[in-house]
Amino acid sequence: MKRIIPVFTVLAAIALALPASHAQILTGAQAQKSPQAEVFLAYSKALIGQGIDAASAYMTPEKLAEMKGMLKQFGEEGFREFQAKMRSEPQGEARRKQIEKVEVKGDHAVLEARDGPGVVSVAHLVRTKDGWKIGVRR
Repeated sequence: MKRIIPVFTVLAAIALALPASHAQILTGAQAQKSPQAEVFLAYSKALIGQGIDAASAYMTPEKLAEMKGMLKQFGEEGFREFQAKMRSEPQGEARRKQIEKVEVKGDHAVLEARDGPGVVSVAHLVRTKDGWKIGVRR
């Protein structure tokens, strides 16, 4: 019994010494019900249904600027085509089931959703004072 206490003490010390940036990987139902998944789904719904302005509530300022740049580059017609394509793909709970993994590392997270065989969408998220937001790749 005496040997268990020192081993436990060493393990506890190692656990406490791990850096805060140590990644937490969520898969399956944990990933699908995570705060990051909720933001990803809300962002997608707003973007597809109402456009960039509605989706801005779920984006960092940097992501919003990136999206507005893309809108300028591809035009309104290009954005409407993008929305139409996205509407034809799984949404809501069907889209949630495609979320395979969320890797959280401090205030940053990467969400992966399986769109099809060999096709994975990746969303970068950032924890802000207002909660998780879709951000740009860092």
